Amino acid sequence: VVAIIAAALSFAEPVQAGTCQPVKAKGMAKDMATATIYAQADLKQTAKGIGGRVTQTSTNCVPGPSGYRCKISAVVCPN
Repeated sequence: VVAIIAAALSFAEPVQAGTCQPVKAKGMAKDMATATIYAQADLKQTAKGIGGRVTQTSTNCVPGPSGYRCKISAVVCPN
């Protein structure tokens, strides 16, 4: 199952002027909507932490034994 949203890394370095970097984020919950919201929150925190804004994104959610696991891949560029 694929949804569309945004992504992040919790250990990314600050974005340098003129450079963009790929980041990933993830979220897990009993339903896909909540898992996506958790992944979006992770992405938002990561982008904020590295001083950038999210541009391109893709989200992939898959069902698992304890609920849904969503992973977001995105690109964060300087503000």
